[in-house]
Amino acid sequence: MNNPLAKFMTANGRIKEDFLDQLAFNEKMAELGRLSAGVIHELNTPLSVIVSAAQMILREEDLPDFVKEMVERINLEAQRLSQYTRGVLSFARIEGEGAAEADVNQVLREVMAFLNYEAQKRSITVIEKMDYHLPSVVADGNRLKQIFINLIMNALQAMENGGTLTLRTLALDDRAVEVLITDTGPGIPSETIAHIFDPFYTTKEPGEGTGLGLFVTRNLVELLGGRIEVESAAGKGTTFTIIFPLS
Repeated sequence: MNNPLAKFMTANGRIKEDFLDQLAFNEKMAELGRLSAGVIHELNTPLSVIVSAAQMILREEDLPDFVKEMVERINLEAQRLSQYTRGVLSFARIEGEGAAEADVNQVLREVMAFLNYEAQKRSITVIEKMDYHLPSVVADGNRLKQIFINLIMNALQAMENGGTLTLRTLALDDRAVEVLITDTGPGIPSETIAHIFDPFYTTKEPGEGTGLGLFVTRNLVELLGGRIEVESAAGKGTTFTIIFPLS
């Protein structure tokens, strides 16, 4: 009987080094996912308490205006964080929603509603150029959201001093849907752009990024049968183009 591991072994019966590296990497990624899900679960309980307490306080009559304003802010920010944690947990469940038709325009609008505060905080203008006759794509809505959150958040972070974010969608001859996410940030240097999809590659300061965002994004796009491309140059902004097939 053929050994099912034969293709992963050398002529002298040892396991190939690159296969061992891949196994180690897969285990590291799985452990990272388990740890992240555990942390998010732990955060959900105190967040629920904060939201409930804030809403009970807001029911009180004759609250001083400054107290009401502060509690409303606490309530808003706690709910925003709770929404984010739910999104992370839904992403952690790799089975997602399964294959279903998804409206790319609608998913983009939901993501921008979620990230609108981040754009306003950085004085970023958001321009939408949506094709409102866009056909639906066969995709898991949770995966689409994670793709767009990763790419749009990167674009916003690249424009710390303000700028313009342009979201464009269009149909490609009834074969595919194309999404373009363009920022007017500082761009990506040529020596960096070849590595941006590599796992754990980051140009951010320690503690500010894991280097997994674009790696995960590309894998999610490919899981949906699509492809992702990037066009950028130092000082000229960046455009990510994502193409999703209709079937």
